[in-house]
Amino acid sequence: MTRESPEPPEHPSIWAEARALEASIRAIRRAQGKKNPEDFPPHSPECHAAMNEFVRDVCRVLEVDLDEPDVEDDDDDVHGAGAAG
Repeated sequence: MTRESPEPPEHPSIWAEARALEASIRAIRRAQGKKNPEDFPPHSPECHAAMNEFVRDVCRVLEVDLDEPDVEDDDDDVHGAGAAG
């Protein structure tokens, strides 16, 4: 699977960290005997399944729980009144 590289972000160090994380997770998955998305034809069900697994692995490393509901951070609500106050 060929990937087009998007424009690098404003902060190159973040880009480098993201690329290193991606490469590390790909290598770990390969060492575990798991397939990566590029091992399958693009848009195939197997590719989509591998992409989902890859994202879950990234989230696991970043300690993001995909099964937890998204809760907005309301830093402006200093008194804890929420929408009612």
